Amino acid sequence: MSDATTSQAHGAGHASVKTYINVAIALAILTAIEVAMLYIPGLPNWFLVATLIVLSVVKFFLVVGFFMHLWYDSSIMRALFVGPLIIAIAIILALMALFSAYILLPRHVL
Repeated sequence: MSDATTSQAHGAGHASVKTYINVAIALAILTAIEVAMLYIPGLPNWFLVATLIVLSVVKFFLVVGFFMHLWYDSSIMRALFVGPLIIAIAIILALMALFSAYILLPRHVL
């Protein structure tokens, strides 16, 4: 196989550089939103926690999907990754419920 054929076959399963840059920009914006939310006074704790969890899940899927190339893998590989992830999330939520982490104390903004 020639070098051109090898590079074309290798590049077929990955995103372009522009896609990686767009994902990096999206991750930076989501992180800025997360940090800014901590400084908004009067935001209910339940809303803050729920929003931060949703933003973290979105960021997780962007990183895993694009930078770990799971988006371009077969569906079997995705299932092998997502299945244990769901179990881990369930365990973390169960531990949080067990140790009453859902009862949030009022936060103080400096």
